[in-house]
Amino acid sequence: MAEGASGYKNLIDIHCHVLPGIDDGPSDWQQSLEMARAAVDHGISTIISTPHWIKGTSWQPSADTVLNKISELTELLSKEKIDLHILPGMEIGIIENLAELIKSGQVLTLAGSSYVLIEIPYISLPFGLEEIIFEIVSAGYMPVLAHPERNKELHAEPERILDLIDRGALAQITTGSLCGDWGDGAKNCSEQFAKMEAIFSVASDGHSAVSRPPDMQSGLKALENLVGKQKVAKILSNSEKIIRKS
Repeated sequence: MAEGASGYKNLIDIHCHVLPGIDDGPSDWQQSLEMARAAVDHGISTIISTPHWIKGTSWQPSADTVLNKISELTELLSKEKIDLHILPGMEIGIIENLAELIKSGQVLTLAGSSYVLIEIPYISLPFGLEEIIFEIVSAGYMPVLAHPERNKELHAEPERILDLIDRGALAQITTGSLCGDWGDGAKNCSEQFAKMEAIFSVASDGHSAVSRPPDMQSGLKALENLVGKQKVAKILSNSEKIIRKS
């Protein structure tokens, strides 16, 4: 990662919905390519593709489905001369036996690492979340909580994120939250997380080229204004750790 005159460069986006026809991201390959071009324009060089995986819904792709779609997209990117690297992952809805699903390979970790992206719902924190985190950590994995700043319970008590972190969880913030794209509650909560040094990583949570683009620049500038360039660089380095499996 570096910062140039036009913003941050060589960014790694660890949470992005770029595969077509698999969740609420792009509906076809053309839209996926439009997202890819937008990502490159916004300084992103690597995306971990994280389609939703929610038990008992139509958003429950197999690992093979995700890997095959990534292979297809990689081939298309090469043909279109779009310089973007796509790695596998999932955004996994919380269920009780999640640690077993991870160990069995039924759900994908981030880029084949020990980090796994877990979706935090918007209203309340799931019952038994602490136990699920414990089981995942005990199995040798590191749960990365997706967009906890959007959760209304954490809006009211942002310091509760520290208890989850103490139990082994890590917090991934959506960059748009820092700009107010997800409302005042998410903005305020993400700012509190920043001040508490509770942010492990940031990502776009992109879903399209236009309405929810893979763009982290404005959010990174907002974060920089809160904590300074050095701490932003440290947060971005954590995304590098994930893809290096370290």
